[in-house]
Amino acid sequence: MIIKNETDYEKASERADEIFGAKKGTPEEKELQELLKALKAYEDDFVKMLKDNE
Repeated sequence: MIIKNETDYEKASERADEIFGAKKGTPEEKELQELLKALKAYEDDFVKMLKDNE
């Protein structure tokens, strides 16, 4: 999953909140892990962009 914009970020964040605490080995737990990785990547890119604009 790739988060391309703020709307995608908000949707992914809301979904992560919904399934937070999913049990290990479930499809939701796998989805949560993918969402968290995508959210972190988006946040890292956003911070990098801010630093580049200083």
